[in-house]
Amino acid sequence: MTGWTDSGYDATGRADADDSLRRLAATQAGFFTARQAGIAAHDFAERIEAGLWIRVETELFRLSDSPRTKFDEFAQWCTWYEGEAVVSHQSAADLHGMGHLQPRFLHLSTPDQRTVPSNRLALHHRTLAEEDCEVVGPFRITTPARTAVDLAAGGVSQEVLDELVGDAIALGRVDSDQLHAAVANQPAAVADRIELALLAAG
Repeated sequence: MTGWTDSGYDATGRADADDSLRRLAATQAGFFTARQAGIAAHDFAERIEAGLWIRVETELFRLSDSPRTKFDEFAQWCTWYEGEAVVSHQSAADLHGMGHLQPRFLHLSTPDQRTVPSNRLALHHRTLAEEDCEVVGPFRITTPARTAVDLAAGGVSQEVLDELVGDAIALGRVDSDQLHAAVANQPAAVADRIELALLAAG
């Protein structure tokens, strides 16, 4: 948007820019990146000093009046990657109510190779197809079928995988057809593990 940092940028333009940013941030649980804000450094300082914005991490901010939820950490890091990250693997299973993994790290899949300023993340560098993802509030997450396949490929025990798949089926989040479709292009060993989990689920 031209004019954000020009000397001719007046109070009306500033208000319009803030309104646009607020609308964007509302879709990201109040979080936004410095690039998404698109304003000069002195304008950042002005808003932080006024208590309007909170600096969360390097290049990551939040509107100070945003409501807090238990999902904030997921929204925070998905925003840091500006839409290029998806909650996946153990973290996705936990959010879907599949099994009892209680992950120690927040698992994200992203094609972005940047080094993230946190040791809380377990990154899986890859690009996912749109059909492997769904939107949950302010972030994306792998579907239950894709989550089960990822964990089958990732080496969780068969007992744990059986429980994950059984829970997803019992909750009505996935069926055998969806799981068979999800493993269509996977190695035979992964497909075999999913088949065993389906058999265990009855």
